Amino acid sequence: MKKISAALGTLMDEDWWWAGILALQHRLDRNSMPLSICMRVLRFIPFLLLLGFILFFGLRTSASLWELDWLPRWLVQGGEDPDAWRNTGAYFLFTFSVLFAFRRPRWLILFLCGCLVVGVEAAQNMLPERWIQWTDILYGFLGVTLAGALSYVFRNERRISN
Repeated sequence: MKKISAALGTLMDEDWWWAGILALQHRLDRNSMPLSICMRVLRFIPFLLLLGFILFFGLRTSASLWELDWLPRWLVQGGEDPDAWRNTGAYFLFTFSVLFAFRRPRWLILFLCGCLVVGVEAAQNMLPERWIQWTDILYGFLGVTLAGALSYVFRNERRISN
């Protein structure tokens, strides 16, 4: 054991060993930068997927999901029965993903998500066989509000625990 510590002592005294450690540390720091950039990009994937989901299903010429053969039947049945929960759930998940991706300012994010609810319903008025349904707007606002309230609770709980 004394031989090992003596050998390590002589290695630590030499400058080339410290230069190698510092070079390795510099390389690890430089290589960890793309990982943080990757994590920042990965935060936007749910946001983009849910935005595409809302625009695809909200701006179709037909509101019926039975025409889409590629959707699982359990999802079609769940999406067709309660129309209110479909809008509330979709906008809740979307708003929560936007709050996760962008984080601040929360009031602006909630306002823009509310504008998306109204914008999609207004765009449906220009499509054949579609029209504005005020209940869809109200349930979309409910989803946005629930996501904003839940993120507010999580944010304050995190402050209290720290």
